[in-house]
Amino acid sequence: MKRISAEHREMKQAAGEARWLTRLRRKNKIYIPGKVAPIRALIDRDIFIAPKYISIYEFEGRVSPYNETMEFLHQIRKKYRCRDCVVDFSQTEKISAAALVVVYAAIELAGSGRLGKASVSLSLKSPAVNIALKSSNLHKLINGLEIKYALTSSRNMPIVSSVGREQMDEVVDFIQRRIYDGKMSPTQEHVYGDAVSETINNVRLHAYPGEPNENKRWWLMCSTFGKQLYLAIYDCGVGIPKTVVEQPWFFPLLKFTDPKLYEDMTKDIPDFENSGVKIFGGIPTRVSDERLIYFSMQNDVTGTRQEKHGQGSKSIKALVNDTDGGVLWVFSNNGLYTFNEDGQQPGASRLKNKFPGTLVQWNIEL
Repeated sequence: MKRISAEHREMKQAAGEARWLTRLRRKNKIYIPGKVAPIRALIDRDIFIAPKYISIYEFEGRVSPYNETMEFLHQIRKKYRCRDCVVDFSQTEKISAAALVVVYAAIELAGSGRLGKASVSLSLKSPAVNIALKSSNLHKLINGLEIKYALTSSRNMPIVSSVGREQMDEVVDFIQRRIYDGKMSPTQEHVYGDAVSETINNVRLHAYPGEPNENKRWWLMCSTFGKQLYLAIYDCGVGIPKTVVEQPWFFPLLKFTDPKLYEDMTKDIPDFENSGVKIFGGIPTRVSDERLIYFSMQNDVTGTRQEKHGQGSKSIKALVNDTDGGVLWVFSNNGLYTFNEDGQQPGASRLKNKFPGTLVQWNIEL
């Protein structure tokens, strides 16, 4: 008989206890489809109940996987560090890679300096969900176990939590070695490196204004499904819409790309370009978050030479621009921007439930 490790035995015990508590709590209750109950207080601990579908893609409608996921994250940020708790994935049937990295970040930040112990209850519905929880190291994070990165020897990449340029080169090396089987061309490697580097530089330069470098944390996930590569970089900063209006290229770009809006704003706020930061707070009420993200993703088309740092949008978009079926997703605050290739109209959607921070994700056909 195979010997069960102490860690595995502890996880099984916690999962069984969580299932018992869940059955006890649900006794004599009527199930209402779509109703979210992300947290319950029971005896001396809280139970955070993960949604059936953890996803950020389906966001239409009042009851949607996106809104349920955002509520789950809100409860974690609000109460996770308070006392002993169980994070219960027992009824979860699906978890998307992009949502997983956001959940991981929320638990890591909320668990910093926590007062009690946490345990995890694995899914009773989907082996794929349990594989995702384990391969990402989320189960270790919740159980308070030490997490070490050894990307040079890993077969599957866990979610990477880092600051600055730490682990950045190892990530690109991992993609080259494990995903492309060492057959990535020098051009491909350069494109990947530029996209990852520029996105992480944007975190350092813009996402956490006024914070010391050690607090400017980012999270990265990389996984494959079939012939698609999913690569995402996430930060819990103030969001692109809050920072784009403070860039020196914003007003010239606004004037160039949307002269009518620029004209209307100059009528309402005379000499508004020279009004300083006092008027920046009013811009998002006139320009939607998805539009502000769109502005942030434009190259220097104004001819003013007020280029963005490193032409980051060009590097970020290049990863999908020449790839059939490639898609770039940018979630930030109340906006979503999607991009396929130059010459096509980018997609833009308004998110009614605010997204915490910024997620840049590439879907790439291999």
